[in-house]
This record gives sequence, C-alpha cells and structure tokens, in this order.
Amino acid sequence: MSGAPLEGVRVVEVSEGVAGPMTARLLGDAGAEVVKVEVAEGDRARGWGPPQVGGTSAIFLALNRNKRSVVVDDLAGPEVAGLIEDADVLVVDDGRLDVEDLMSRSPGLVVCVVSGWGPKGPWANLPGGELPAQLASEAHLSLGVIGEEPVRLGNDHAAMSTASFAVQGVIAALLVRDEVGGQRVDVSLFGSLLQMRSTMWVALSNPDRWSGFHLDSYVKPPERGYTCRDRRMYFSVGRVDNLDALLDELHMGWVRDDPRWDIFRTDTAGGMGRNSHLVHDLWDRGLSQWTYEQAAAIIESHGGWAFPYLDYEEFLEDDHVRQIGLAVDVESSEGTVMREIRPPWQFSETPASIRRPAPRLGADTVDILGGSGGEL
Repeated sequence: MSGAPLEGVRVVEVSEGVAGPMTARLLGDAGAEVVKVEVAEGDRARGWGPPQVGGTSAIFLALNRNKRSVVVDDLAGPEVAGLIEDADVLVVDDGRLDVEDLMSRSPGLVVCVVSGWGPKGPWANLPGGELPAQLASEAHLSLGVIGEEPVRLGNDHAAMSTASFAVQGVIAALLVRDEVGGQRVDVSLFGSLLQMRSTMWVALSNPDRWSGFHLDSYVKPPERGYTCRDRRMYFSVGRVDNLDALLDELHMGWVRDDPRWDIFRTDTAGGMGRNSHLVHDLWDRGLSQWTYEQAAAIIESHGGWAFPYLDYEEFLEDDHVRQIGLAVDVESSEGTVMREIRPPWQFSETPASIRRPAPRLGADTVDILGGSGGEL
C-alpha cells in the first residue's frame, strides 16, 4: 500500500482562527507534514469555548490535528524564513508576512493567502470575518422568520467553505508546480460565500416563474421537522402513488375536510413542496398520534421516505454513522479523549489518517528550531 496522498509535502501555517487552520489541517489529514507557527499568545482559537478539553478549546483541537507547533518571537525573523524556505506550501493570513518577498526567495513555493475580502477592490484592506462575510453575501437572508430578529448561520460557513476552496487551489498548484513553479493562491471568506450563494442567484433568472427553494427560502419559515409522539422527523411522500391510502392508514382521513385540502394533496412532499409550510400543522396533528417508528414504517410501506430528526449526540450514535466510521476518538496531548470527525475522504490505496492530536503551544519548538537551522 502506498503512503498518504500528500506524504512528503511540507506545509508551514502562519494562520489562526478557522479558515487557515482548517486548510492546513485538511492538508495534514492527507499526509502533509504541517508546522504551525505561533507567537507567544498562541492561536486565538486556543482560548475559545466552551466547550474546552483539558483547558483548550475543542474547536482548536478539531482544527489543528496532524500538526506540530513552534513559537517564535518575530514572524518576520530568520527562524520563520528558514522554515518557509524549506517548505512546499505556506498557508498564511493576509498581512502577516511579506508574501512577495518570500516567493521571490523560494520560486517553487505555493502560497495560500487567506483574507476577509480578497486581494483587490475597495474592501481589500478592511477588517474581515465570518459575520461580515455572511452579511455582505446575504447568506443570512434565507434564515430566521420574517418580523423577528435576524440570525446567522450557526457554523462558520464562510471560513469552512474558504478552507475547502483553498485546499483545491493548493492541490492544483502543486500538480503543475514542475511546469510553472510556485504560485500564489488567494482565497477569501467573502468570495467563498459569493460562490456558494451563486447557486441560488443563478436560479433567479426566469422572471416568468416564481417558485423553487431559491426563492421561497427568503420567505418560508425554518424547517425543523414534523412532530411524532416521541420525536420529530423528516419525510417525503413525493413518490407515493396512492396518497389517500396512506392517509387512511395514518388515520388522517379528516384532512380531506380541511379548507386547505387542495394545497395538501397537490403540494405535500413532507416539507419539500413549495407550499408545504402552509399545511405543516396538519401533518403535525396527524403524525402526533404515532411514534416515529410507527409513522416511518407506514410512510415507507407506501413508497415514501422517513428519517428521524437527530441532535448531534444521536447522530454520532446512529448505526450508519458507526458503520462508516465517521467519528473517531482522538487522545489529546494532555491525555484526554475527544471524539472528532475523521478525514472527509478516503482513497483505497493512499489513505488519510489522524496521526497526531492538536499540539500544545510551542511543543515542537526545540525539536524543529533548536539547532536545526529552521528546517522542517
């Protein structure tokens, strides 16, 4: 069996927070040797929380596995320069290093620069971040309820999307490095969300038809599942041939007398139809007579689909999640155990792996910088 896909690739990360560290973590998951360069205060994400594991933010631990940590006094000093000269890839937050100077001294270096707004334009030098990117890209407008307080995407969607795009850019640059040399790869939180939102905007191009989730998402209330006796569920009856038979078995014949029956019978795909939110309460009333297992069995026997509405703990204990090995237990450098999501892809002959937990601040400074001349 061969080694990991990026075995032998040397990465230096001069980044903190989410986007840059996640980029380097994905490269590390794929086998690259990653050195995280921090100053004395450390990556700001180390102190985030709760939750924390052994006094360190669980977010930091998840974003920084498969790395080693060195602490330096000066990012512009010779120690960091030495590390970078020996690297194949540099992942850096915009403004932290003189990228052009570093590339001139290392013609084969692939540099991934992470910024809030991108390298050009009137916003280029403005402070960026997750919330500004969500607001400027209108990513928040498909959330919440009209008339109530605005809400944001709960996860750092801009930063995580940026990391995904950054890894693709770095891999592409490495693939052609022998032909064209090193390249600068620019990614931004704002640009990443614009790309993600473009799938919605492209679908707005037909002015004669006002329908579809790309339009309805702005005005429909959030979908949080349907209420059974013991829990909530998602379901679809879009492929059910005989809706009347299904309703009779669910003891929901009374719905035919409701004034919304025409909407119910023509647009009732279990939350996916354009007007399904207008009859949501009818399904809640009918399904509340049954446990989830009972309702799911009836719906599936008629050709529909049914899935439980899971919280994170239930999701991680789900049989299918266990079978595919989605979650793994990783022992931290302090000896505590944290459950993490395994690398998102697996190659049959060049497997990804979690080789080491997130490092303690500066844990590898002596090994890497002490007497090594800054070499990885």
